[in-house]
Amino acid sequence: MIFNLRKATDDDLDLTFKIKKNALQEYLEMLWGWNEKAQKDFHRREFKKEHFQVIELQNEPVGYLEIEPFRDHIFLANFMILQQFQGKGFGKIIMQDLIKNNPKIVLEVLKVNQRAIEFYQSLNFEITENLEASFRMKLK
Repeated sequence: MIFNLRKATDDDLDLTFKIKKNALQEYLEMLWGWNEKAQKDFHRREFKKEHFQVIELQNEPVGYLEIEPFRDHIFLANFMILQQFQGKGFGKIIMQDLIKNNPKIVLEVLKVNQRAIEFYQSLNFEITENLEASFRMKLK
């Protein structure tokens, strides 16, 4: 698999929302329901292009990373892969590369997303905090 990470631009706002909706809507519906307008507004407010990298496979967008740098670690705010590309090892390759270059990673995962929890645990992440709707995890 040949993939590319590129820095997001202002033009990627709608693209990243579509990817987020595809990857996360079913989980958000379980927790709070899905309000399209509210989700778009939230995404628009939170979209900081300098934190986003679009994941491309053969020049087609298939996901994105949202990374917030801190002094002593990075916070992986979002790692979204389109459903049709999930479960194919693609995300694992990207995460292994991210881990290699950033050994101190913190992230949060929704409690209802068991697949993602198991994915991160398989990469040596452990639950460090039990939050209201999510778990905070970090590398062991």
